[in-house]
Amino acid sequence: MSITSQLIIRGVLSKQEKDARVINISGRQRMLSQKISKLALQLEKESEYERYFDLKKEFEQVIELWSSSHYGLIERKEGMGLGGENSTDVTTMFDGIKYNYELIEEAAFSLIKSDLDTDKHKLVAQILMNEGDFLKGMNSITFQYDFESTSRIQTVKKIEIVILIITLTTILLEALLIFRPAVIAMTRYLSKLTEKNHELEVAHQDLKISNELKKHAQEELIAQLQENHNLQMSINQELEVKIEERTKEIQEQKEEILQQSQELQAQNDRIFDQNLQLSKVYKKVTDSINYARRLQNAMLGSRKSILAHFTDGFIMSKPKDLISGDFYWFHKNDDFKLLVAADCTGHGVPAAFMTMIGNILLNNIIIENKIVEPSKILEELDARLYQFLNSKRAEKVYDGMDIAIVRIDEAKKEITFGGAKRPMFIRRSNGEFEIFKGARVTIGYTSKQYEKIYPSVTTNYKTGEQFYLCSDGYQDQFGEKDNMKFQQSNLISLIESLGGVNMDEQKKVLRKSFDDWKGNVPQTDDVLIVGIEL
Repeated sequence: MSITSQLIIRGVLSKQEKDARVINISGRQRMLSQKISKLALQLEKESEYERYFDLKKEFEQVIELWSSSHYGLIERKEGMGLGGENSTDVTTMFDGIKYNYELIEEAAFSLIKSDLDTDKHKLVAQILMNEGDFLKGMNSITFQYDFESTSRIQTVKKIEIVILIITLTTILLEALLIFRPAVIAMTRYLSKLTEKNHELEVAHQDLKISNELKKHAQEELIAQLQENHNLQMSINQELEVKIEERTKEIQEQKEEILQQSQELQAQNDRIFDQNLQLSKVYKKVTDSINYARRLQNAMLGSRKSILAHFTDGFIMSKPKDLISGDFYWFHKNDDFKLLVAADCTGHGVPAAFMTMIGNILLNNIIIENKIVEPSKILEELDARLYQFLNSKRAEKVYDGMDIAIVRIDEAKKEITFGGAKRPMFIRRSNGEFEIFKGARVTIGYTSKQYEKIYPSVTTNYKTGEQFYLCSDGYQDQFGEKDNMKFQQSNLISLIESLGGVNMDEQKKVLRKSFDDWKGNVPQTDDVLIVGIEL
């Protein structure tokens, strides 16, 4: 078992060394791509021939290292210390940046062939245009390499625990099935010997009492005593031999147990070292995710500053993991206020990347292109997200987002709502509770071939009325008691029952109801609820 454990550990350590090399080379590719862009800009602007020649030589060296490292990672060349095979996910990611890599390489080689007087603007622009997508792709590849390496370490840890349990069980069975029966047998043998000695004593007393038979019995007694003595000597000799043999066996077993104990201690020391290494790796991964969470929070903006634009309100965000796949977005211009709540496919790091894409697209559509009609925003967002995810891929990406958009015209006291699989709820000043449903199609890719239509609806409002936007994480949460989902109907009833309660208290009630329902069951999805008082 110890040999098996050693073989497993050595195999994993070998893979870890290669994984570390692969992750380092992958990370270096990001730095080299940035250095290529920097040198290309310097070559374009340089007018002194000697300086231009030095920059060109450095540029050529960087391109050669960048290109050989790229193909070394794809082919996992043993000569570069990158032995092994890429996973299907990593191969797919390399295919995703192949087009950007080829355009950068083509422009770089053209720059190398050019002289000082050649117009390099188009070549430099080609490098800069593709460098961003290539950098994002290499970030994803580096994260994937790190994730796969961590998964292998977790598997070995579980195998080591199983081997330790089997070893301890074997030692326990030896104690029960070998040592215990031996002790019982020796005890029985000594008991019989004691009984025999007692019989001899009784016979001796009988001889003393019987004075009349003393002479006659003396010879018999002497003979009997001699026989008993011989028998005793024989038994003692046999017993000494058996005890000596058994003592030798016990000593050998003791030495074997001691050796096994030392081996177990050595294994425990190795497991401790591995746990220490795993803790360091886990800390690095956690630090990276926490940094991504800070980036995401910075992109979403301050909740307090958003709510300051309204009479009252709350934003309840409860990610399943450290970072969320649900996000909110706000913008105000001279005419309108626009508020968005979106639910991206999945959760965790992949979904967080989608939230950043959605945030960037909304900034471009609403702020830069000045499109403020919710139905038009949804149509443009759907088209741009689909193009972003699928324009350069052979395989279709089935990711997207469900979203609700509200435009508020304070001058006309009007709310215009548009949604993609997400609703809006309004609590009127007269106590009525209205539900506005979104379109039945999502934003992004869909497997069904039909025209997507995102209608919008406009309604008047009065000061003090409240509206709510949410993702599906709250309603899809399984409960601890009956393992059933919370359901949208129960969420609507809960929000409707909070009429007359201030927005901060509403948020507390919603959070407590969610925690009470979930209990000790793992959280199913990211949760986002936005409540606004007009």
